[in-house]
Amino acid sequence: MTDRVGPPLQQDGTTDFLYLLDQLEELVGVGKRVPFSGRVMVEEVEFLALIDQLRVAVPNEIKQAQRVIKERERVIGEAQEEATRIVKVAGERASALVSQSAVLAEARQKSEEVLRQAEEERQRARGEIEVFVSEQLALAEDAVRRGMAVMEAAVEQTLETMETAKDAIGS
Repeated sequence: MTDRVGPPLQQDGTTDFLYLLDQLEELVGVGKRVPFSGRVMVEEVEFLALIDQLRVAVPNEIKQAQRVIKERERVIGEAQEEATRIVKVAGERASALVSQSAVLAEARQKSEEVLRQAEEERQRARGEIEVFVSEQLALAEDAVRRGMAVMEAAVEQTLETMETAKDAIGS
């Protein structure tokens, strides 16, 4: 095994964890078998060198996984903030267009429901680490679109009701 090429390096300069495991397995595979037992003799220096490289590689793999998780949580948080901002802006627009208290209460209730749904989606996304960030963003974006559609429909309905009331008063 001394004639093999050096281990491939990752971007951070460390050796790939799976490559090191393969090399350890190969070392056992080429080792000398002890007769009448299931034991194998391996080159101690090579074995210990691989173990040292594994000790370095494992923490780096964990650090990389933690960075991915933190980045994912940051993106989800930003998406939630953006969704909240969009719903708030939509609520403010609805308030400016409609002054009747019953319509405002209904729009506020619907926006709170959209926020509650978005919060549930965010909580569910935080608990599912295996789900890709892009899928979570798509869910948040969909929730915002649905909220906007509900609010736009409420505003349109209110405007139509107000127009009908004006027509009825004016005639």
